[in-house]
Amino acid sequence: MSGLDDATRGAVVAALRSAGAAFALVHGSTVAGTAGPGSDVDVAAWWASDPRPAFDVLLPPGVDLMVLNGAPLELAGRVALHGVLLFDDDPPARVRWVAQTRKIYADEKPRIERSHREFVESLRRGR
Repeated sequence: MSGLDDATRGAVVAALRSAGAAFALVHGSTVAGTAGPGSDVDVAAWWASDPRPAFDVLLPPGVDLMVLNGAPLELAGRVALHGVLLFDDDPPARVRWVAQTRKIYADEKPRIERSHREFVESLRRGR
């Protein structure tokens, strides 16, 4: 993955494990291959219990953290579909989270997309 060199990867994994995260995925432009020179690295992590707030986990500069516990479905679903595994200390929990999140996201995606279309249409009409 471009944008995530070995030293940064090691520092991110160490910080997340130290904070108690069970697994983490890289997502966003780093995974999509659209990251530019000034792009950040987006990381999403999940805790089995007592998730830490993102601002409590000290990560290297240029790395943004999303806590998957309680993340909005629209974001969590995209991470579940397209995220690339960074580390996994609890494979059964990860598989369960990914499968459940993908299923719910697939069920709700048509409603999410309809809501977006209706919002854009309301802006177009000046409401």
